[in-house]
Amino acid sequence: MGEVTLKDVALRAGVSTAAASQALNDRGSLRADTRARIKEIAAELGYIPHAHAAALRRGRTMSIGYVVPDRHEHDAEDRWAIGYARQLTALVRASAEWGFTVTVIPADRADLVRSTRLDAVYAADPRASDPVLGEALRLGIPVVANDLALPEAAGVEIRTGYEDAARAGLELLARAGAARVGLLTKHRGRPSDEVGEDVYRRWCAATGRQPVVVRAGGDRDDLADALRALASAGVDAIYSYLEQGPEVYLQLERTDLVIPRDLQLVALCVHDCGLNERLGVTRTCVHPEQAPALMIEPLAALLAAYPAHAVVSLPWELQSGSTTRL
Repeated sequence: MGEVTLKDVALRAGVSTAAASQALNDRGSLRADTRARIKEIAAELGYIPHAHAAALRRGRTMSIGYVVPDRHEHDAEDRWAIGYARQLTALVRASAEWGFTVTVIPADRADLVRSTRLDAVYAADPRASDPVLGEALRLGIPVVANDLALPEAAGVEIRTGYEDAARAGLELLARAGAARVGLLTKHRGRPSDEVGEDVYRRWCAATGRQPVVVRAGGDRDDLADALRALASAGVDAIYSYLEQGPEVYLQLERTDLVIPRDLQLVALCVHDCGLNERLGVTRTCVHPEQAPALMIEPLAALLAAYPAHAVVSLPWELQSGSTTRL
């Protein structure tokens, strides 16, 4: 026997397809016993409603647009590019579980939002100025965004935990006796790059400390120069907001400084958590790749009652290692 259709259910129950649809969707004015009998027959036959057909009847397309950041300075080998790819993969998997498909849209192609029918757009690393987000909000399409405050009733805000993790790492260094904590961070470019420095500067102001910020790229020589600059500034602890926690540790091991006696280290951990653990690096771990799986159910509920607003907070951890005095 092939796929059971609504017509099959109606024929077995001796009712019209309209009556069968009303019973299975709890609509209409059918008698309670008739509604219950139709549902029992549907279950017996193994009838599964067609999610896309039902969605189209409600004016939905069961499609989510994934916004690809327009960051020309980063190539496919960049760790952030790898992170975007992981989030896209996670979104495809989570969406499939709920019957959604995923359409990839560049952040600067607002025209595609107008020409492609979407139920929502998801931005892994958004800027408020991204044309796609602005166009989605203008058209009333729900937006899902990591670490971006949305207008009221505009979609799902995902709080990735970068801010809380950075604050926890700094406070750990202070409790461990660090007097002069320096920040190693990336050159500003993405909103997520700026979170660590903003938290650090606020923390320094609140604790009466003089900020020492050194920026580095992904190049190993650049990283070594940045660490030397921090050491020359007289810091006794570093919070590394770079993702190269293991490489930061290895570069410090090549200096005359003893970790953690002369200098303590806490590193942001996103992709290299296993290697950080093996090396004993104290780390604050965030999990942006979990965002799609955790936001998909709130998004589905929101779409049924839009306009609406939801907030999803991702887990993060502070994990001790041998690079801090505890």
